[in-house]
Amino acid sequence: MTPPLPSLAIRLTPLLLLLATSACAPTDLRDDNPGRAQAFPPVYNQTVVPGGGERRTWSQIQAEQGAEQSRTGSRSAATAQSRKTSDSQSDDRQMRRDPDGTDQPPPKRRRGSSSPPPDPAALPQPPRPIPVPPPPSSQSATDAFKRDLIRPEVDRMRTDDAMGRLDPLGQRDLMRRENDLRQFGDPLAR
Repeated sequence: MTPPLPSLAIRLTPLLLLLATSACAPTDLRDDNPGRAQAFPPVYNQTVVPGGGERRTWSQIQAEQGAEQSRTGSRSAATAQSRKTSDSQSDDRQMRRDPDGTDQPPPKRRRGSSSPPPDPAALPQPPRPIPVPPPPSSQSATDAFKRDLIRPEVDRMRTDDAMGRLDPLGQRDLMRRENDLRQFGDPLAR
């Protein structure tokens, strides 16, 4: 059984379209920065010069811009050097005009205040912190609270022991509770 021909053509149409588009795709795509992670799909930049068929990559454009900046930097350095030489020549002329006959340049003026710095002892001192006494210990209050919690239970257990209702395990618990009362400073503990 062979499938009917029209349905086979319909099934193969998408495959034929994919093959046709892949045949028309450009093959000269390349990555300017291989191995570098890119957040978005790569953009292939090219500069179109009207009348010329020159293609430049982004890295070539950046290299040209860097070269222009270095040229302008060297020009500014040359102008700064020419300013320095003209300043030194004007200083030489001024020394020649000096009536004292000394070839020393005029003293350079200090910038800022002409008065001496103030004495550090005369400056106002920040206030010294007043020592705060340590907070009172809350240990005695804690012990009194624990005594008040344990004492009614110990009194009940003593009463039961005096009547003979405590078994040996209860007597053991009574001894532990009395020991706790002694540790917490109960004056009525035995």
